Amino acid sequence: MATTDALREGTFPSRPRAPQSGPWARHLELLWELVRRDVRARYRGSVLGIGWTLLNPLVFMLVYALVFGSLLKVQGPSGKPYLVFLLSGLLAWTFFQQALVMAASSIIANAGVVRKVAFPWMLLTVSTVTAALVNFLISLVLLVPFLIASHSPVGLPLLALPGLIVVTFGLCLGLGLMLAAGSVYFRDLQYIINLATMVWFYLTPVIWPLSRYQGFFGHGKLGLLAHVIVYANPMTWVVVSFQDIFVFNRWPQHWHGLIYTTLLAAALIWLGLLVFRRLRRRFAEEI
Repeated sequence: MATTDALREGTFPSRPRAPQSGPWARHLELLWELVRRDVRARYRGSVLGIGWTLLNPLVFMLVYALVFGSLLKVQGPSGKPYLVFLLSGLLAWTFFQQALVMAASSIIANAGVVRKVAFPWMLLTVSTVTAALVNFLISLVLLVPFLIASHSPVGLPLLALPGLIVVTFGLCLGLGLMLAAGSVYFRDLQYIINLATMVWFYLTPVIWPLSRYQGFFGHGKLGLLAHVIVYANPMTWVVVSFQDIFVFNRWPQHWHGLIYTTLLAAALIWLGLLVFRRLRRRFAEEI
């Protein structure tokens, strides 16, 4: 396949070879090559390599634990280890944030490929979100020593983890397709998403348990608005479900939130596909 060869060799043949398989098989082959390229490029030339996937969330966890746990005396759920509570939510959030940031630049970063090769450019965005998923799956290893050290059991509720990952991937993909297409026409969108996710992080119960947010908001109009925003935040239900599994060793409790998040993820994928297909016509001209 010409596009796959271009990715492997850095060249762009003017006349592709006759395909020997169906279009879906060729697209999957190309997606696999794109994901491999994205994962390798992320750590090319670094000393630690893929070790940065573990080191980054570990450093953030230690900083948050020091600032919020030790200095501000923030506590997790009663009787539960705060580090496991913090890390389980932080890993889920890091996957979401990295996927959006990487997806927003997926078309612009591959301007040379878009200009020279005709293929489903959507795969560039899908591959970046999939690469973020690979990094997330690797980073889950971090939880193991903390679960062992805190004597936190993990049992059958772990079976709910694949479903949560699929829902989170859907949120990332739907938003990522819109951001990738929009960034071609509005370059500042890449910087806006960094600021937006920074604010979004504090509206997600990663540092504080969800039960603590009601006390922060109060009961006035502003408090009610903030309360609605947190509950409308789809990542709220993803994060608390991760915490249910790893901190409480129980099945996700907030099924209403998960159903809402699943439906929203499906709607965002549909909308993302629609927006991407409408805007892709002028990608080669704009970049």
